Amino acid sequence: MRQKASSSEHWDRIFSQDTAYSRIELPAENDPVLTTASDYFGDLAGKVLIDLGAGNGKASLYFARKGAHVLSVDQSQVAINNLTVFCMENEIANIEPLHRSAMEIGTLGPADFVFGSMILHHIEPFAKFAAALDATLTQNGTAFFWENNAFSKTMIWFRQHVVGRAWVPKFGDSEEFPLTPAEVEVLRSRFDVKVSYPELLYFRLVSQYVFRGHLQTPFALLDSLFYKLPWFRRYSYRQYLYLSRRA
Repeated sequence: MRQKASSSEHWDRIFSQDTAYSRIELPAENDPVLTTASDYFGDLAGKVLIDLGAGNGKASLYFARKGAHVLSVDQSQVAINNLTVFCMENEIANIEPLHRSAMEIGTLGPADFVFGSMILHHIEPFAKFAAALDATLTQNGTAFFWENNAFSKTMIWFRQHVVGRAWVPKFGDSEEFPLTPAEVEVLRSRFDVKVSYPELLYFRLVSQYVFRGHLQTPFALLDSLFYKLPWFRRYSYRQYLYLSRRA
């Protein structure tokens, strides 16, 4: 029987391909996630920032352009090799690509800021990571994560029983699971944590998974309408997490 590829093998394969997802390109100045994170961090000049799960390097390039010394961490050796070559070819000296797992973040500090895009839900054991993050950030350090969200029980049931079967596609590696409310509470045990929902991504998932991207307009309209209900926003599959030290 064919064994499942490990998470690192999965991402090595992804970053070996020349696709829009894997290709290293300079990010747009108005990228909504990166501008939100940058506004939260404040002045980046001369600061140490860890880009956790750096992938195609977009976030690392963005923060480096604002003057940070960026430690770009990824478990994919291919992704790190790609970023290393790009930085050498473009004479970018304030990005340091590092082949590490997220759990090794504790060996990289102290850091003023930590940024992560769709990385927390890959990490286990999560409490051990939270402790490492706590040990890594400086006394006034902050962290920002753009993550998925396992709050909706309906969405998680669909993920566990429908996704990857019949015509319904599965994205990502076999080891990941959306970030759970319990894991957010683990972070709250060590940090002040603010959660916000920049958009409602809920009904559009039906279009993406069941209808292969068709019928986006009516489902987008539903997301827009239900986003106006503050209590419903917590069901969104996308969330921002802002971490800071307790006062």
